[in-house]
Amino acid sequence: MRNIVEMLKRPMVRLVGQGDHPDFQQAMELLRADAHLATDDEITKPELIVIAQSRPGEVGQDAVQQLQRRSPLAGAVALLGSWCEGESRTGRPWPGVARLYWYEFPAWWRRQLALRASGRCPDWARPGEWEIGSRIADYRSIASAIRNSPSTSRDLPSGVIVLSVPTRDTREALSDILCEAGFATVWQRNGQPECDVHGAAAGIWDGGQLDEREADGLAIFCRKLSRDAAPVIALLDFPRRDRVQRARELGAAAVLGKPWRNEALLATLQTVMTSERVERAA
Repeated sequence: MRNIVEMLKRPMVRLVGQGDHPDFQQAMELLRADAHLATDDEITKPELIVIAQSRPGEVGQDAVQQLQRRSPLAGAVALLGSWCEGESRTGRPWPGVARLYWYEFPAWWRRQLALRASGRCPDWARPGEWEIGSRIADYRSIASAIRNSPSTSRDLPSGVIVLSVPTRDTREALSDILCEAGFATVWQRNGQPECDVHGAAAGIWDGGQLDEREADGLAIFCRKLSRDAAPVIALLDFPRRDRVQRARELGAAAVLGKPWRNEALLATLQTVMTSERVERAA
C-alpha cells in the first residue's frame, strides 16, 4: 500500500522515441528522478506522454495517434532536438501535442511538478487542446505555485537581479515579470559602462549566437556577479548543444532559448538561486 501511495506522488509518464539522444540528457535525468516511467505491460494509464524526437520524422503521425487512442486522458508533449526548430513552418507537427525544445524542458517540468504538488492542474491536465505559451501568464500565480510547492523552499528567493541586456524593451519586459515575482532589477546595458552592484542575487544576460565577442561579454558579466556568488542565466537565440556547453563553461548557471517563456524564466531563476543557496550553506 505504501508503495502505491509513493508512486501516486509522482506523475506516471509514458516515454517514447529517442530518449537516449545527447540533447535529452538533462530531461531524462529529471524524468527518471521525478516521475514513474510506465512500460507497455503496465495497466496503469499515464498522466503524460513524452515523445522524444531529435529530428523530424523519427516518430510517425500514426504512432502518435495510436498512443493518444490508448491513453485518451493523458496529456502529450513533444521533447524536441535542435534539428526540429523549423518543423512548425515546413513540416507537419503532431496535432494535439505541445512542443518543447530540449533546453526548454527542465524549467517547464519543474513548474509542472510545482503546480501538481500544490494541488493545481499541471498544463497537461487542463481540459481541451493545450499549447505551451498560448495563455497570458499569471505571474503572481506562477510565483505562488513555486513558493507553495512542498518540493521547494517555503520562500521564493528575492533580491536584486542585474540585467545585462541590449535594449530598453527587453529590460522593461524582464523587469515586469521579475518585479511581479518580488525581485528588484538593475539594468546594465550591453556595451555601456558597468554599474557596480554589490549584493546582487542573480543576473540575466541577453545574447545571440554567442560568438567570440559575446562570449567575452558573458564571461566578464559572470565574473562580476561571482563576487556575490550570484548565478547567471544566459538567453540565447535557438541555442545548440555546443553553445549551451560554452555558456556554462563561461560561468552561466543556466541557458534559455529565445523567445523565452516567462514562467520558464521564473522557474529557472528559482532553481539556480536555490541551488546556489544550498551550495553556500554546505
